[in-house]
Amino acid sequence: MSERVWNIWSQQVRSRLGTLVEIGEVRNSSGRMSRFRYLRRHALVVITRGEGHYEDEHGRERSIAVGDWILVFPELGHCYGPQRPGGWDEIYVMFEGPVFESWRQQRLLDPEVPTGHLGNPEAWLEEFWCGVLDETSGPLTRLCAFQSLLAAAIEGANPQMSAVASGPAWFADACRLLARPDSSAEHAAKELGIHYETFRRAFRAHAGVPPHKYHRQQLINLAARMLDSTDLKSAEIARTLGFCDEAYFSRVFKKVTGRSPREYRSRQESR
Repeated sequence: MSERVWNIWSQQVRSRLGTLVEIGEVRNSSGRMSRFRYLRRHALVVITRGEGHYEDEHGRERSIAVGDWILVFPELGHCYGPQRPGGWDEIYVMFEGPVFESWRQQRLLDPEVPTGHLGNPEAWLEEFWCGVLDETSGPLTRLCAFQSLLAAAIEGANPQMSAVASGPAWFADACRLLARPDSSAEHAAKELGIHYETFRRAFRAHAGVPPHKYHRQQLINLAARMLDSTDLKSAEIARTLGFCDEAYFSRVFKKVTGRSPREYRSRQESR
């Protein structure tokens, strides 16, 4: 098991509107919290690898996987983490200040909606790297960049986002199953005990996309993470994720992200 790594990238990005208190990542998270905890400020957590679970003192429970986000509220006891030690990576931003209190007053930050899914995780992370972490920009610019990303996460521009939080009980489990490389829409339906055509129609009604398309998006998210964090060649990643060959994997990757795997890795390495 890999050892947990906690990197703090930036602290105390202050402006009169608010403060990004701490920005960082946790890799190979050590495991799910053993009891509810309370933070002194808000935080946004985005899962970049793995899967796990979230619950809070109001009885909400969610399955969490790559591309999902968690909002932490100061007054809400919460507990989250991977199912096993080292089982996921996350990035986080702790934040506070007048502008976010205004968001609370308007219920844009709502404790009743503590989790959700990014419509396009790869694009979201690209903006995160280029905006929030750009230390050549002033504090207000970085704060505004974070507000834009926070809005993209919570406003539900992509139907998948709000569906995970508000869908029926089976839906979160379906999303978790479809995030696995060795799964499929047919396998998920069988695991849930739902006739495939019924499952396909119901999933599309809640997610806005068919289950096979959602599964493909999750595979590409995982592929992007592997390109970021490993030295595996495209052919090895394609084989690991169950694609029939490297050429097909490259075509699908480019269709979803707009760049080939080679172009994606080159851009990441040039940062």
